[in-house]
Parts: sequence; structure tokens; C-alpha cells
Amino acid sequence: MKQGLFFSGWDLVGLSACDKPQSPEFKYLDNVVVNLESLTSANLHAEAVLHNPNKNTITIKSADIDIIVGEKVIAALEQDFDIKALGNADFTIPLDVQIKLKDLNLNAIGSALGLLGAKGQEIRYLGKIKVKAYGVPFSVKVDYKDNINLKI
Repeated sequence: MKQGLFFSGWDLVGLSACDKPQSPEFKYLDNVVVNLESLTSANLHAEAVLHNPNKNTITIKSADIDIIVGEKVIAALEQDFDIKALGNADFTIPLDVQIKLKDLNLNAIGSALGLLGAKGQEIRYLGKIKVKAYGVPFSVKVDYKDNINLKI
């Protein structure tokens, strides 16, 4: 009896779906700006820039990031998303959080003057961004430091 190769339709699908999903890569934060809203609070805005190494579109689900000045967590950013990121491309995620100027251990005038200076204040973003690629969840680590300046 002669034997030959036989592939069902499902075998061919399995053979063509060999691409293993990869976690996106956090690159940097861009457009980090503090907008003074009152004498007691400000809005901290940044855009996380990531790269999707996969061929297909992925979905950004959430961000869970602590905002740290000195050794103190001054705000916790917890934001849900439903953002699509194209394959083999960089993409941005808006990150916005309210901060209380008293958490910077300065009064409003001192905070404003400190942030208006040439150097500004060093701020650290530490946490993760959750995404799904091909239905597989990934957590992308964020650990970024930058100096911020106040925009009035």
C-alpha cells in the first residue's frame, strides 16, 4: 500500500499561523507638560511612545503608572483604553493625571517657580501598559525619568 501526504484544511491553517506574538517595546515619553490649573493642582500630560513589532494590529487596554518626584509617589495614573496600534509601527498613548501641588512639598508659588526654572523638577514614571496581541495579554514595563517644566 502506497502512502502519501495528506493535509486537511485545518493543518494548513496551523502551518500558516506560526507567528508568535511579541510584546510591544516602550521607547520613551514625549510632550511631557505640566499645566497649572489652580493654585493647588495641575494636570500632568505625557505621551508614551511604543513600538509594535507584530505584523498585525494590537490593542492597548490600560495603563497603571505611578508618578514619582524624589522618592514620593505624587499621583497614580490608572487609565483604561481601547486603542488600536498598527503592526510594525510606533504609536502613542496619551497619559493624563491630576497632581496636587502640595504633594510636591512646596507651596503653589514655590512649585511654580521650581517648575519654571531652567532645570525644572525630575519626575519618574514607573509602572506598566497592558496590551493584547493576537488575543495574548502583555504587560509593557514603563520606567522613565524626565525633567518637567510648568506651562502657564
